[in-house]
Amino acid sequence: MRLSILLLLVLLGLSCHAQPLLHHKLSIVLYPDQHRLKAEDEISLPAGSPRTLKFSLHRDLHPVSPDAIIEAIGNLPQDWMQLYRVTLPPGSNTFTLKYAGVIFHPPQQDAREARSFENSPGIIAEDGAVLSGASGWYASFEIATPGEMLTFALEVTLPGNWLSISQGSRAVISKEIEGSSTNNIWQEQQPQDEIYLMAAPFIEYLNKVDNIETLVYLRNENKPLSQRYLDATSRYLSMYQKLIGDYPYAKFALVENFWETGYGMPSFTLLGSQVIRLPFIVDTSYPHEILHNWWGNGVYVDYQSGNWAEGLTAYLADHLLQEQKNNGAAYRRGVLQKYTDFVSVGRDFPLNRFVSRHSAQTEAVGYGKAMMVFHMLRKQIGEEKFIRALQNLYQKFKFKRAGYADIEKIFSQEAGEDLSSFFVQWVQQTGAPTLRLVSAVEERTNKGHDLVITIEQTQPGTPYALDLPVAITLAGREDAYITSLKMNEKHAEWRVNLTGKPLRVDVDPEFDVFRRLDSSEIPPALSRVFGAEKMLIVLPGKASKDLREQYLAAAKKWQLQVGRSTDIVWDDEIKKISVSGSVWIFGWENRWRGEFQSALQSGDDTLTTQSVQINGDEFSRSKHALVMTARIGEIPAAWLAVPDAKMMQRLARKLPHYSKYSYAVFEGVELTNIVKGTWPLTVSSLSMPVRQVDGNIQEVNRGALKIRTSLVR
Repeated sequence: MRLSILLLLVLLGLSCHAQPLLHHKLSIVLYPDQHRLKAEDEISLPAGSPRTLKFSLHRDLHPVSPDAIIEAIGNLPQDWMQLYRVTLPPGSNTFTLKYAGVIFHPPQQDAREARSFENSPGIIAEDGAVLSGASGWYASFEIATPGEMLTFALEVTLPGNWLSISQGSRAVISKEIEGSSTNNIWQEQQPQDEIYLMAAPFIEYLNKVDNIETLVYLRNENKPLSQRYLDATSRYLSMYQKLIGDYPYAKFALVENFWETGYGMPSFTLLGSQVIRLPFIVDTSYPHEILHNWWGNGVYVDYQSGNWAEGLTAYLADHLLQEQKNNGAAYRRGVLQKYTDFVSVGRDFPLNRFVSRHSAQTEAVGYGKAMMVFHMLRKQIGEEKFIRALQNLYQKFKFKRAGYADIEKIFSQEAGEDLSSFFVQWVQQTGAPTLRLVSAVEERTNKGHDLVITIEQTQPGTPYALDLPVAITLAGREDAYITSLKMNEKHAEWRVNLTGKPLRVDVDPEFDVFRRLDSSEIPPALSRVFGAEKMLIVLPGKASKDLREQYLAAAKKWQLQVGRSTDIVWDDEIKKISVSGSVWIFGWENRWRGEFQSALQSGDDTLTTQSVQINGDEFSRSKHALVMTARIGEIPAAWLAVPDAKMMQRLARKLPHYSKYSYAVFEGVELTNIVKGTWPLTVSSLSMPVRQVDGNIQEVNRGALKIRTSLVR
């Protein structure tokens, strides 16, 4: 006999009277073969709520109430949603909604954004159910307090071989004697932004770490895969509890979706079947989603002042894991490169206006710039104070909303200094500095050697206040001497007294300062080609009919996705490559392939009529799909080709995910990546040999930089 939700809630001590937060007591039955649900929701309003309230619900659910008056009053911008008004009788803070209907929105990809997964506002199907607040599967209320949160208890009745997942803890799993249905009960008493419900015919794998349930829900049996994720969950929970504080939920679950997604919800993550089987995901995207339970789903974001959680999560997950491998500088350079390539001055915006990612540009600001702001904050106040500030932020705002002003206050208190100007500059203002090392000159003194360094900020407008790390290579010393120079003007000069003879200067050698990179600091990469304000795509007129059609189809799709000026021409329609943006050259048969070959920097990397040679390895025209980048003069350029026309659409979808690379090679029907990399850099506008007292200069390699310790291991 199934335990009733009412009895369970009594046992849990949950009252049906007015709650300090809005409370849903939901009983849901899913009918996947009909794309349908049936629901009863007993809603308890916060004390003092008005008698008349507005709420939204999916337009096909048709709510009624036995104890309140429900009226449909209009549509919402989301065309699947309906707005209602409910009027409660005097003295009552509790009423019941009953509704039923179809929720079925098959996943679709935004045609304008190549890097996005397919998305659905909500779906109930035979493969599974994915429902969030945006689905309208429960009543979402407009209450006087902005950002009002809720608690809930949720009973779900499912087909017999199905399981459900929601946030919070699972109270009951039971099966009817006939085995025709399963009953799950979830409850969460901590404040939540919204309620999620996922369900499918899952196989569940369970472990327990420090009273936290770790779970994996797969669509087919795969014990080795589940164990990889259970072990990783335990590892990352331990690491982040040590760094930040106790994990805020009763469980963390990896849930396999029936289309490709990468979502993080409170206490679980919803990842696609292909995504979870990529070997690198368990050490890249997966810890990012776990960490969101501290930032975003533990401490909530006050979106009116900007979404800081994505940047902080990227810093303490993606960046931290690279830092643990001594790859932090390379990761930061990639972040700065993406910002430089995708965010032109006219398309920039301040961090306090970032809400969510919907393009490479918004990702470069909302994730990349915000990540660098937290890195600079750490460098400014020191490791110990930075960690204590993180812990204080978490403890003070757990299950509450926090904005940049709250972060500023806590970090200022921990640092013992006023950080308001730092936050104004990096959070409220648009843009980034651009730096140039003007000169580095030695002067002899009685005390040793003086080094006179001159640096300019070349960006338009007012100067930034910067702490610039500088590495000075000294004669006879293996390690570079590291100092920090404060810069508050567009043009500044410093005199540094040294005990050794200075030979070379490198400004910000480990990319610790958020800034626009100079072109000399950026190797040719796909991001430079995709990110240009204007793009020219040159197609091969002499290719086979099938290839011409597929190249043209891919070019038109990119033209739609880029959303900026993109021209498509055949190779015999232009007399020279001359554009104010970037250029793509498609196909082995393209008459401009030879000019691209001439632009390749290294003689070891060649492009002939039948093959490509990269770093000594040869890849053939008949077997491999290829993409390479170069600069034709000052024009960012890329060449690509496929051996089979059927591969082109798949390659076009893949390439935006390889934006940080200079070249990539793929093989097989599935276009498995076998080689990818970045062309080496030989010069930088922020590196310079020191002009000696006698006027000579000496070209030397940079001195060794000290290996940094990560925030936590």
